[in-house]
Amino acid sequence: MKFDDIGSFPLPPGIDRDWVERNLSTREFEELAQRAFVMKVKAGVEVANYPQFRDMVRMFLDLIKDEAFQEDAYLIKKKHAKIPEFHALEGLNYSGDVRVCITGPFEIYLAEFGSVIYEDILASISRSLARFAENTIESRLKVTCLSLDDPSLGLNPELQPTPEQMEIAYENFNFSVDVQIHLHAPLYYSNFLDVKTIDVIGIESAKDEKVLEFIDKEELESHEKKLRIGISRSDIDSMIAYFNQKYGVNAWKDEKLILKAIDELEGADNILRR
Repeated sequence: MKFDDIGSFPLPPGIDRDWVERNLSTREFEELAQRAFVMKVKAGVEVANYPQFRDMVRMFLDLIKDEAFQEDAYLIKKKHAKIPEFHALEGLNYSGDVRVCITGPFEIYLAEFGSVIYEDILASISRSLARFAENTIESRLKVTCLSLDDPSLGLNPELQPTPEQMEIAYENFNFSVDVQIHLHAPLYYSNFLDVKTIDVIGIESAKDEKVLEFIDKEELESHEKKLRIGISRSDIDSMIAYFNQKYGVNAWKDEKLILKAIDELEGADNILRR
């Protein structure tokens, strides 16, 4: 069993996403990413993900769509397929395992085109995202896990790719590291059992542990798939809303109440129990 994290990380006070976008190539941003990563490692994360500060779709799609960076429509040149938050970590003297999250091909496609799938465009998006992955794996850091984040699969009823489209989307991710699919619902997990490039099926289960009842252990084992489960909630808005309703308060106006709400609903003991 390995302990990793999904990637998302809160920005410090006084820093917002606009600042991040303006400063991606600066020393200040590099140090920000490094400090956040070190915090994860010191907290005990065994396979820490680079700190994902930006919108998970736009940080990839904006580069893929930039004509100055394109080899073809929606196909980025490999030299431009870089994740600044990840490559900032190359300045660290770190030899431990690193996880890389990349927004999945269906999530990118859905944001740009909706649920009607044009296979040639899906193929180009997949190849582009694989180039981001290649550049991280070929870096000086020890990448041992690649996560493809496609949470809309199983949540958006309009997104129903065929087995052939699934193959197109994921066939480019044939790497020597563990390749995960990161899902937010278990309804679609069986569709990945025959996808050869996917080694690990990840299900977010912290909010509702009963979702794991949908998973067939023997089915996973027969297809030589591993399971990743989420044991710590990150839906802060939902937790604060529940806390406010339970106690008749507005925790958003009091930082101490926010911390109390998180400690009550998502304390270390609760996470350990899961």
